[in-house]
This record gives sequence, C-alpha cells and structure tokens, in this order.
Amino acid sequence: MGMSAIRPKPDLLDSDYREALAAYVAYGGEALLARGYELGRKALADGRSIPELVGVHSRALRTLASDDRAPRDPGLLIDSAETFLAETLSPFEMTHRGYRDSLIAWRHINEMLEQEIRRIAHALHDDSGQLLVSVHLQLAAVAREIPAAAPKIQECQQVLDQAEQQLRHLSHELRPMVLDDLGWLAAIEFLAAAVSGRTRIPVDVRSSITQRLPAPVETALYRVVQEALTNAARHSKAAHIVIEIDQELDSLRCLISDDGVGFEVESCVRRGGLGLRGMRERLGALGGTLHIVSAPGQGAQIKFNLPLGR
Repeated sequence: MGMSAIRPKPDLLDSDYREALAAYVAYGGEALLARGYELGRKALADGRSIPELVGVHSRALRTLASDDRAPRDPGLLIDSAETFLAETLSPFEMTHRGYRDSLIAWRHINEMLEQEIRRIAHALHDDSGQLLVSVHLQLAAVAREIPAAAPKIQECQQVLDQAEQQLRHLSHELRPMVLDDLGWLAAIEFLAAAVSGRTRIPVDVRSSITQRLPAPVETALYRVVQEALTNAARHSKAAHIVIEIDQELDSLRCLISDDGVGFEVESCVRRGGLGLRGMRERLGALGGTLHIVSAPGQGAQIKFNLPLGR
C-alpha cells in the first residue's frame, strides 16, 4: 500500500483574512474594519511577524482582484485594502510604541540609579575619608597626652586604616571615579588590572578607539564589561581573558573572550545566570544587543553592540 502525500495544513489566517478583507472592500464600515484589528491582535499573540502578515495581505489582495465581485475601480480596491491592512498592523504599532516607551523609562531609571550610585560612592570616598582623618588626628592627640595608651591607640589606627581601605574599595566598586574623570577606557583598564591582580588571570584590553563617548554609553559599556569580566574570573577557570572594543559604523562593538571551561548557553539563559538578564536590560535600554557563544570545554565569548547615538 503506497503512502499518500502529506499535505501541509492550511493556514487559517489566510482564509480568515481573505474573508474579512473581501467583506470590508464590499461593504466598508467600522465593524468590518474592526475585524482587521482583531486579526492583527491574534497574529501578534501567535507570534506572527509583520512580513508574514503583509504576505497574507498580498495573497488575499491578489485573490480578491481576480474575483468578478471585486470593485471595478482598481483605485477603490487598493484604497480599501490599504486601510484594512493599516488597521490589521495597528496592534504591532501599539506594541512597538509600548516597547519604545518602556526602553525610555528603563533608560531613565538607569540614569537615576547611576546618579544615586555616584553620590553614594563619592560620599564613601570623600566624606568618610575626611571623618577618618579627623579620628586619626584625635587619636594622635590622645597618644601625645597619654603616652601609656599609645600601643592601644596604634592598634585602633591600624583598624581605621583597614576600614579606610574597605571604604575606598566599596567606593570604587560602586562607581569608579576614574570613569567620570578619565573615561571608559581608563576605567576598564583599571578594572582589568584589579581583576588580574586579584585572580592572577591575565586580562588584556584592546581598543581601536580612545575618545570619550556619550555618558550613558560609557556607563553601560563599563557595567556590562564589569559583569562579564567578574563572571569570567569567578566561573571560567580561564588562563587568559581578552577584552576587545572597536567601532563599527555608528555602533560600538565589544567582545569579551576567555579560554576557560565554557558552559551551555541555552540552559544558562533560561536560568538567567551570569547576570545575563541585567546585561540584556542595560543594553536594551540603549538599543544594544547581546550575543553569547560558548560550549563546555570551549571557552566563552560575550559579544555586544551599543549604538553611539548622541
């Protein structure tokens, strides 16, 4: 017994759209036009793309144009079909506007957070430093007045020195002043040197550009590199890490690669591990993209682009 040919399942969207378009072209009216909106909303919910929907419209229009019942005036047919298509695509436009508004809101939140982080970091570095200097001076005065207490006071001063180092470290981790003063490249080089000194993993920074960038771009670039570099240092067991930063047309391209143990990208993305969600959100707020290439035993590459719009 021969096997029958397997026929593809007909696309219900084609038939529904064709019927709705024919009805609107024939009779017009808001009620029939609303069917186009509902079809567009359903197509969006089903994961259809705009090119797919335009293809459905094109097929329906060709079928309708060959129908004897179609309007004899081609201009009337085209105008009605154009109106119907615009209504069908309106849910996609609304979604795009909502996405754009959410990006603007997220960008504003990031900027406010960075301002607050900058304020706290400077307070830790400057205000706390001044207070500790005052304590050192007071302890020195007590040591002069009470010589017998000098050994204990020296111990207190050593503890204060440790506290000062910790505060300075916290300040740098929150917001390195070099990022504001000298820019992104110096900050990333300083970060790479600090990670390398702490982990004994060589970290090379290579860049074909040196000029300052728009402040939001510099902050996003530094934060994403910081997250990626921290993850590589903690989890990759790499012998070498390379950070490459170049410009492609009107966007910044960054590649962080290591020769470590690698990981399963899909499972890591599903879990939201390695801070990927925060990295994607920070990049997405500026219109950037993130791409990860890795496999067990094959190291890892984290690539991202950032538009240089000013």
